[in-house]
Amino acid sequence: MHGHTGGFRQESKSRLLIVLYVTATYMVVEIIGAYYTKSLGLLADAGHMLSDVGSLILALVAIWFASRPPNALKTYGYYRSEILAGLINGVLLVGLSIFIFYESYQRLSDPPEVKSVPMLVVALLGLVVNLISFKLLHGVSKDSVNMKAAYLEVMSDLLATVGVIVAALIMLTTGWYMADPIISALIGLMILPRTWNLLKECVNVLMEGTPGHINLASLRNAMLAVPGVVEMHDIHVWTITSGRDAMSGHVTINREVPAEGVLSEITRIAQEEFGINHTTFQVEETECKGANDSCA
Repeated sequence: MHGHTGGFRQESKSRLLIVLYVTATYMVVEIIGAYYTKSLGLLADAGHMLSDVGSLILALVAIWFASRPPNALKTYGYYRSEILAGLINGVLLVGLSIFIFYESYQRLSDPPEVKSVPMLVVALLGLVVNLISFKLLHGVSKDSVNMKAAYLEVMSDLLATVGVIVAALIMLTTGWYMADPIISALIGLMILPRTWNLLKECVNVLMEGTPGHINLASLRNAMLAVPGVVEMHDIHVWTITSGRDAMSGHVTINREVPAEGVLSEITRIAQEEFGINHTTFQVEETECKGANDSCA
């Protein structure tokens, strides 16, 4: 498990570095293009890229922190840094969306003339850049909140770039410059639902809520079905970081049943049937008529 996780993080780091270099280079091109063409769409997309650069740097820093071993002060290590990075990324995206809405509103009353041809060229280049980044991060986006955040950033950029291309084509063929602020506002609107889901996931982890994929009642019932288990209480299940869940609880067992066998079985259930990596159980013995029978 540890070796697999280490290999995954190394692959994620390599892909993030490539995406960072490509994104930072194109961001400079897009800022210049936005200034030259007076396009809010390009400026909004450049803002996305700037957010991406910061988010990718945060993701890389989080991977570095997460690779550090546990110590006396951080007994779980630095895994939570990935969740913090994902939370910061989500907040940045919300702030960026608000900025786009504000600028779009300001331009609706008097949209400036936009140089549509250069805008279209820059946007098409951005489409190629985003497709490359999207492909690189797609395969590693499901196993980490941190990587999911970076993936969502790139996905939002891809949608934004498509919007910019549409706006450029409309202005080029019709001369209707209102398309630039309107499509820019739609780009900002598309970002929010995905960002909200990411923020909810990060907050649930930081609040040590029960992971969404684990049914606590089913987990308790499965353990109560183990011969020798009389009662389960004070059960807590939480997420340390993506793919690393933990559990603690008190298990009351019939003292006539070997405790080692009961602990081995409930640990197996937690790990193999519910995917909980780290378990801690406090054993309490009691006199009972028989396994799973009422206590005397």
